[in-house]
Amino acid sequence: MVRHNARKKKVWLKKFSNAAAISRKTTVKNTTKGISEVVNHKRYGTEVPKDKLITSPYSGIQYVMTNPHPIYGNLFGVSITGYDWVPLEEFKSNSGLLWERKKHPQITYRYTKHEEPKKMNRVQYMEKLTQHKLARWERKHPKPNDELFNDVEQWKQERETALERFRDFVVSIYDKLPLTGRYKNGDHKFKEEIVAELKDKDGEGHKVNELVPGKSKLLNEAQKITNKIHAKNINLVSTNLRDHKRQRGRIILPQAA
Repeated sequence: MVRHNARKKKVWLKKFSNAAAISRKTTVKNTTKGISEVVNHKRYGTEVPKDKLITSPYSGIQYVMTNPHPIYGNLFGVSITGYDWVPLEEFKSNSGLLWERKKHPQITYRYTKHEEPKKMNRVQYMEKLTQHKLARWERKHPKPNDELFNDVEQWKQERETALERFRDFVVSIYDKLPLTGRYKNGDHKFKEEIVAELKDKDGEGHKVNELVPGKSKLLNEAQKITNKIHAKNINLVSTNLRDHKRQRGRIILPQAA
């Protein structure tokens, strides 16, 4: 015996499926509503069949039935055939060629090709970050009027100083310092290779020759790495800590354990 609630559920599901079927016929995704078909029109020439002519009861002008196209209704997707009415004289003057074959406009959708943004390299990223910091500085320190020449010159000097400070800060964060090791292979034969890259967190890598041993965190880290490598390989003679511009270096000798 079927329970009453189960019977009500079956009836509801059947009604729901029927309503969904009707809805699918009238939705934009499942119908060609609004899109006219491409029709192969007949060429009548100068002789037009009588069933294709209609006479206006008001003006007495004869019209030709051309361009049959479907007209869709809103209820259950029912459609009828519509025509374009053209005066007979105008139709004959074009020898019936104007509406011989006509493509109706189709619905088009705008399509934009997705392109991945170009990735910046490290140098471009650091420069863009520097300019971003400089723009923030200019908003807080607006440029004075051109009439005050001395103030403008002073502002330009302060701007250059700030730009140099921002660039040094960005380079200190994103540009690691190479630590080059010098190894002895034989009599008067040496080879060099990069043994580590140090991150300059405190901005000490711009003046490596002025760092004080024991007080500089960067120099202490480089000394620790040098001692560790020398403990594993006694052929290590020394290491060289380069600055950010790769123009100067600090020689570091290994210390005995």
